[in-house]
Amino acid sequence: MAKNNTVTNIESKNKVNKFLTFNSLICLILYLTIAYMFKDNVHRALFIPYMIFSGCCCLFLIIPSKYNKGRNHLESIFLLFKSDKNVYRPFISGGGNNDEEQVP
Repeated sequence: MAKNNTVTNIESKNKVNKFLTFNSLICLILYLTIAYMFKDNVHRALFIPYMIFSGCCCLFLIIPSKYNKGRNHLESIFLLFKSDKNVYRPFISGGGNNDEEQVP
């Protein structure tokens, strides 16, 4: 009898469009809403650059992470602070010729 590897659970992300998931859309709306709530602390002349900067920061947090496949930067930062520092470390390839990579 042959042993077959079968997938028991398939999780698909709820996509709003090609690049944006539903969770990312909610994060974007909440982030920009909170940034808009703090508009009174910003000078009127700097309001538009402030909102552009806030939007760029939010977009950086919701794009996929280069070091953690399947996660965005916000989830990676959350894992960094939540998990044990001796267990969670991203593997960064140094491009060296050694078979063993040293992670700081």
